[in-house]
Amino acid sequence: MIKQKSKPEFLSLKSILLLSLGISVGFHVIFTISAFFGNTLFFPEIKQDPQRHFPLWRILLFTAYNFVLVFLLFLYNRKMYNIEFKKKGGRAFFLIFGSMLITTALSLTFNLVPELVQPVEHRPGFMARAIRDGLMRDFSFMVVVMLVTKLLHTMFERNNIRVENEALRAENITTHYEALKSQMDPHFMFNSLNTLQSLIGTDSVQAQAYVQELSQVLRSTLQNKEVVTLEQELQGVRAYCNLMQIRYGDNLKFDFQVSPELLSYLVLPLSVQGLVENAIKHNVISSKQPLRVSIATTEEALLEVSNPIQPKIMEESVNGIGLANLLERYRLKWNVDVGIMDDGKVFEVTLPLIDPKQ
Repeated sequence: MIKQKSKPEFLSLKSILLLSLGISVGFHVIFTISAFFGNTLFFPEIKQDPQRHFPLWRILLFTAYNFVLVFLLFLYNRKMYNIEFKKKGGRAFFLIFGSMLITTALSLTFNLVPELVQPVEHRPGFMARAIRDGLMRDFSFMVVVMLVTKLLHTMFERNNIRVENEALRAENITTHYEALKSQMDPHFMFNSLNTLQSLIGTDSVQAQAYVQELSQVLRSTLQNKEVVTLEQELQGVRAYCNLMQIRYGDNLKFDFQVSPELLSYLVLPLSVQGLVENAIKHNVISSKQPLRVSIATTEEALLEVSNPIQPKIMEESVNGIGLANLLERYRLKWNVDVGIMDDGKVFEVTLPLIDPKQ
């Protein structure tokens, strides 16, 4: 099983604690200043009520309560952003509805429970105004939390996209380098030139075709594209298969069953060719054990590359595209999974074909 890299966490618990503390303390500093100096700041001609006073314990109590409210709202918002919703607008609905429910429940609890535990006689309409003012204050906190979370999530997603694009570019550079090294290593070049030399003396027409196929393989390897169509990828694959078939003769067969309707779909460059290379490298190819590699598409827009398992007694070192590399590239580019099936008799890799209209 290939282990994938975990994505960075959106809003750590430490970040939520710091944000909650900053918002609750900051807002109550503003509320306190406004309460003490509101009249003198905005209406200088009106003198401040000399009887106005606010006990420190009351300010600290409200600050602590709003810290709890903001902290819970941040936790809930983070949870909603970490859930994948199938229906459009589902996240927005649950964000708003859940946040309002949490805010209303805590606000009413904070205002009503003390009165139920220790009733105090107030002027008529006092509790209604207290509940109304409390809800308005707490809903203002809710709106701030939702806006801050949305802003942070947007920045988080943009940063993830940037990091993944950079990682994908790095993967593509590595892939092209490794593929080029695989094609240009002494073993490959020696076999290719040896085959070409034998053809020049016996069949000049086939020798010319061999040179053209070899140039097509190298051209496909050197292309500098992030994605290619299936048709473009198969051009290089067929050229590579022709080279290998000339080398191994009837001991190696390729079976292409590709739907023309899927030729415009997208794949990653060298993905199919890499799978064919691996099939040839890891399996015995002889007159007693001929190898047949199948490249076929399905109605579900998938490309399956399969071969019977004929393991070599002594494995060659792998210098080409590995499965781990291939899985990671598809995850980074399209966030899709590459299927791998090994039942001991047949080895099959399934590549998703990406609709260019998406």
